[in-house]
Amino acid sequence: MPEEASLQGWEPVIGPDTPIAKVVELAFAYRGDVSLDMVDGNTIVGYLFNYQTGRTAANDRPSAEVIRTDTGKRLQLQYDQIGAIRFTGRDTAAGQSLEAWQRRRSANAKATEAHG
Repeated sequence: MPEEASLQGWEPVIGPDTPIAKVVELAFAYRGDVSLDMVDGNTIVGYLFNYQTGRTAANDRPSAEVIRTDTGKRLQLQYDQIGAIRFTGRDTAAGQSLEAWQRRRSANAKATEAHG
């Protein structure tokens, strides 16, 4: 069992209980690549680095920005173009929280005391 919850490997089903806006927000916080299954049948693999939930001067629909893994190209995708988001890349931040570090430090200190 991992030290802390990770989204790695999660393949949420977009719907009323799991809206696209919530999955995009989680993908933004995720520290790994995601696979975006587009409604046109294509799949884009990359790092979701930005999102807009409402209207902006440049865009009138919610959108997410992704850096493609294969080309490094930045894409802006409208939410309605995305059919699914899968958390397929390695979660580089798993086990790296302050709480996980404190647990490891405490365990190491106890082990040192037991052998010291």
